[in-house]
Amino acid sequence: TRKQWYQRRVRVSPEIRQKILEWNAIDLRLYNHFAEKMKRLLAEQDEDFWAEVAELKKINAKFWQQCYNNILPVFDGNKLGYSLHETHAQNTTCKTLATDDFTQTHVIGMKQFKDTLSPSDILMVRNHMQNLRKYNPAMLGWADVHKVLNPDIPADPDTVNEL
Repeated sequence: TRKQWYQRRVRVSPEIRQKILEWNAIDLRLYNHFAEKMKRLLAEQDEDFWAEVAELKKINAKFWQQCYNNILPVFDGNKLGYSLHETHAQNTTCKTLATDDFTQTHVIGMKQFKDTLSPSDILMVRNHMQNLRKYNPAMLGWADVHKVLNPDIPADPDTVNEL
C-alpha cells in the first residue's frame, strides 16, 4: 500500500547517523521548533476543524479510488508512481495528484515567470518531466503543462516543446 512505501526506512550505522545529525543540526532545530508549534496548534483546534479534516480525507480517498489502478515504486521506493484507470487517463486533476511536488513547483514557477524563462530552463523542466514519466506514467505530461501555460493555444504535437 501507499502507506507502506512511506514507512520504509533506510538503515544507517550509528556513526553515520551521528554525522548526519551534526551536519543537519540547524535544520533539525528548525524542524523540531515547527513540529512542536504544529502540535500545539492542532491541539487547540475545535470539533469543526477535525470534521473538515475527516471530510477532506474522504474526498482524497475517493480521488484515489477513481483515479489510480496501481501504486508503483520509483527510485528504490523513495517516491511513488501511479497508473491511472483508463477512464481517467486524460483527467488533469488525477494527473496533478500523481505528480511529485518538485515537478509541480517547477510548473507553477513556469506559469508565474513564463515571459522571463530562458529556453534552457524550459528544457530542463521538460527533460525532468520526461524522465520521471518513465517511472510514473500517471503524472502530468509536457502537453498538460502546455495547456496550463497556453490555455488559448491547442497543443500541436509538432510544437508542444515550444512555449
